[in-house]
Amino acid sequence: MKNSTLLPALFIGVAMALGLGSLEGSAVQGILPYIAGGLSTSSDHALWTLTYFIVHWSLGITLMPWSTARFGARRVFQGAAAIAATGTLVSALTHNLWIMLLSRAMEGIGAGLLVPLSQSLFLRHSPTARHGMVTMLWSNAMLIPFFVGPAIGGWLATTLNFRFIFWLSLPLWGLAWFLGRTGIPAGGENRDNPPFDLLGFGLLYAGLMALQVTLDQGEQYGWWHSFYILHTALAALILLLLFAWRESRAPHPLLQFHFLRQRNYWLGLLLLCLGWSLFMGWAAELPLWAEETLGFNGYWGGVLLLPIGLAAVPVSTLMDRLQGLFGLRRLATLCFLLFAAAYGSGYFSPQSGLAEIFWPMLLLGLGLGMLFVPLTMIILSGIPAEDIPKAATTSNFIRVFSANIGVSLISVYAIRDGALASNAFREHLLAYGNSSAMTAPTLAGLVAAQANTLSIDNLLRLSMWLCLLAALMAYAFLIPPRAIVTPGSPRSYVEEAEEEVAPL
Repeated sequence: MKNSTLLPALFIGVAMALGLGSLEGSAVQGILPYIAGGLSTSSDHALWTLTYFIVHWSLGITLMPWSTARFGARRVFQGAAAIAATGTLVSALTHNLWIMLLSRAMEGIGAGLLVPLSQSLFLRHSPTARHGMVTMLWSNAMLIPFFVGPAIGGWLATTLNFRFIFWLSLPLWGLAWFLGRTGIPAGGENRDNPPFDLLGFGLLYAGLMALQVTLDQGEQYGWWHSFYILHTALAALILLLLFAWRESRAPHPLLQFHFLRQRNYWLGLLLLCLGWSLFMGWAAELPLWAEETLGFNGYWGGVLLLPIGLAAVPVSTLMDRLQGLFGLRRLATLCFLLFAAAYGSGYFSPQSGLAEIFWPMLLLGLGLGMLFVPLTMIILSGIPAEDIPKAATTSNFIRVFSANIGVSLISVYAIRDGALASNAFREHLLAYGNSSAMTAPTLAGLVAAQANTLSIDNLLRLSMWLCLLAALMAYAFLIPPRAIVTPGSPRSYVEEAEEEVAPL
């Protein structure tokens, strides 16, 4: 293990970089109208600054195993921090949407490299007996910015300018780069490393970008009524199928899909993606709805998400103890029951305030605090220790990209359902007449507010039923890790962690 005097620099620098990557993704969630104004575009197009960050965040994850083996952990960390900092600088300077999307892609690539790299460094430079605690610290470093980022971004956007999100991040990236360079040991380069799967990466990149265009622009062009969207969707399908075929035959693939043959891996990953994508989708949609319908500014729209962090952080710190008391499968089930309770208890009106939104968000935070540790350990259960980095890279890629699907689909559903409700209200007014003394613009505003809120409530009910189904699947079909351990099987981090917290 590395000299213990340099470990604080390693942990602080790596955690700071990981948190900054998450912060730059989350800080824009509640200020899309402000970004739209700064870039002279619409809020729908401003949403691309979030979705393009996420898609490149997931792509960055696939680069980490090969680049670390080829260049060493320290050089990869420095490169990732430098790429993200460069993107941050361009984001702070540009007034053009397309240049902003390019800079957000750079930020996403850098942040994506840091996700599996930071997890690997944390586990490699800590005792085995502390792996459970280190995993909790790693997940908090990644998640806490998602809770506080929207409020920070909202405050900066309303008091200064949304570009200060990027200006203030720049010196922190520099500090993280310096601490990481000081704490991460040099070496680890392997010039005989197998060649990078450039063809596979090209197919994956092109496929994900075609899928992203379909998700982002489908509503604008009328979905399947548009040949443009049909062609981009077909291109995405063909390219991603070619990528899967390529990975199954490549001697050194980017992603290892054969792990999906294990029940705990694919089912645990499916549940993790569902919980994470729903959270990310609502974290983007609720602040936007509050600003456009309730009249909140960017700061108060971001404050809506703070109760999630108030509950999630304390619960996540107790996961070492809770998994020993209840077991991983029961915790995963309870997580989705809490999600269902949060989405089911959220019933809003155009007159709702923070008090009505606080308790559903608090319940959501309780569930989110239980999401990562039990499902991550279930996903990795039964996998030999030497294969865990490959399995974790594949699962992290799929989980991160699932957030993009959640953000896009929840946004599209809210828009479409709101439009349907608005049309129904207008037809009712035309049929029965307007007996009030309201002017036409005032009445139109009330109809839009009611329709948008009804759409949010319907989507909350749908999310509740999805989480209830997920809870049933978790309890009925996940296999507790202890049940699949066989005598003489290769030891893994999951087995060790299970033994450490086993109740007396």
